[in-house]
Amino acid sequence: MIPFAEALLQEAARSAPLPAFAADLRRAGRATFEALGLPTAHLEDWRFTSLAPLASQPFSPGDPEAPLAAADLERQAGTGAGPRLVFVNGRLREDLSRPSRAFYAGSLARALRECPALAEPHLGRVAPLDGHPFAALNAALWADGALVHLPAATALVEPVELVFATVGTGAAAASAPRVLVVAEPGSEGTVVERYLALGPGPALTSAVTEVALGEGARVDHYQVQDQPANAFHFAFVGVEAEREAGFHTHSTALGAAISRSDVKVRLAGEGAEASVEGLYMTDGRRLVDNHSVVEHAKPHGTSREVFKGILDGESRAVFGGRVRVLEGALKTDAHQMNSNLLLSRDATVDAMPQLEIYADDVKCGHGGTVGQLDPDALFYLRSRGLPLAHARSLLIYAFAREMVDRVRLPALRERVGRLVAGRLPEGARVLEAA
Repeated sequence: MIPFAEALLQEAARSAPLPAFAADLRRAGRATFEALGLPTAHLEDWRFTSLAPLASQPFSPGDPEAPLAAADLERQAGTGAGPRLVFVNGRLREDLSRPSRAFYAGSLARALRECPALAEPHLGRVAPLDGHPFAALNAALWADGALVHLPAATALVEPVELVFATVGTGAAAASAPRVLVVAEPGSEGTVVERYLALGPGPALTSAVTEVALGEGARVDHYQVQDQPANAFHFAFVGVEAEREAGFHTHSTALGAAISRSDVKVRLAGEGAEASVEGLYMTDGRRLVDNHSVVEHAKPHGTSREVFKGILDGESRAVFGGRVRVLEGALKTDAHQMNSNLLLSRDATVDAMPQLEIYADDVKCGHGGTVGQLDPDALFYLRSRGLPLAHARSLLIYAFAREMVDRVRLPALRERVGRLVAGRLPEGARVLEAA
């Protein structure tokens, strides 16, 4: 086993005891990760993603009491009026959090002690371990996380914001945050996850989110990953949606040396819907990898996948999207699209859209594009007096704007737009004109 994983697993074994069902998940995660190890290019879903830079890092568990100033938190994560839970190196920091009094949105570890019935039917049941090494690593390492429980037939007014900060104090720090969202029948709510990495040393974040939607429940879900170039970020989102339920997830990946996002959605009830979206930007020699599986198990399901990427330098992006229509899932309507803008001759994209259809009377399709800035559009803007850097920034932002506009929360949409513009040479001027 790689040294850093062995050290992390040994530390997890010394952590506080868990209820039997949660302890079983930890043991299963450890056994699965020890059997799988870090994925290599010999595995189909990882053949374009080398983890050699990760394996050489001496990661150890980050200190949950590591200093995180409130001013730094507001600058990195923004402000909001709704409930906010802040986790430092995987553990809730109540001094930085703003809990909810109307429903349970709080520490998962605390819920396991005080109200385990909220978590037990769903924890570890939605995110599979087999074939997913980092989901298994999270299951083996997690000590805390967030539980968001939406009571039946209720609609949240404000989103629940979850901030996960991996904070190092000099050494390479690792954290394994876990999120469980339980949406009871007829409930509606929004959950926003923000991932930060602070401190001088490398950071490893291995996160898992599980979402269980009851009949007719609807959840909007967002992830914003804005970590520095010495960070490694792995996230797995597992979803199960019952009859007439709806799930929308939108990820924004702007940082980290290696960033990998896996989404697995099972539409288990008739008429269930899912929307899986993502925007990623890379430069230098960074790599971003997005993999998704949407499984239609019942008739009249609808799914849409839309991902856009902007690549510069010698960076690389991987997209693997799979739609599975199981036998009997008649009247399925599914489509996926992946579009990429290359700003450099050395940037590379590997796109692998896939359809697996085992039912008749369905409407499914996929598509993808890889291109560069339109020289005619660039010439037009230059002829109107715009400097080259301003013209390029305007066209790049216009390409990204479709995905920014898909963020349904106005405050988050504005922040994502500013983060995107902040990576452009003339981003400030572009925002002035937007």
